[in-house]
Amino acid sequence: MTENLMVTQNLHGFLNPNDPVAISFWVISISMVAATVFFLMESMNVSYHWKTSMNVGALVTLVAGVHYFYMREFWVMIHSSPILYRYIDWSITVPLQMVEFYLILKAVKPNLGSGMFWRLLIGTVVMLAFGYCGEAQYVPPMMGFVGGMAGWGFILFEIFAGEAGTIAGSDSGVN
Repeated sequence: MTENLMVTQNLHGFLNPNDPVAISFWVISISMVAATVFFLMESMNVSYHWKTSMNVGALVTLVAGVHYFYMREFWVMIHSSPILYRYIDWSITVPLQMVEFYLILKAVKPNLGSGMFWRLLIGTVVMLAFGYCGEAQYVPPMMGFVGGMAGWGFILFEIFAGEAGTIAGSDSGVN
């Protein structure tokens, strides 16, 4: 048993087969890289007005994949939640996803105004800022949670009941 424990300690920095968190970080990292390749390859097979959206999707998965490699390493070395890495990742990828969502709607309805994009971006910033401040304990965690959920609720409202929801639900003027 002591010898087995020493082998585990000597492998510090490598995946432990009994650490499902580290393994999940690794699987997600590789999946994100694979998704990046898929989106880039498929962007060559779609109509022109979808290409930018596909390439932004590839950018999102590439950025996330790189960050998940770092998060895995953080977890393996420290066995603590990589809060800072997660929020650095999300501060890049979530606004890019809002850009992608806007590009998809813009491809469907070319005369779409920019107001919806800015509302989605504001909701994103509120959600991430409150979430980080709560998790990093700059504010009481419950305050961070409530503020983050308010930002998330605002995004959901915009997507389902706001301008985006109206566009998605209309049959006329949408290709």
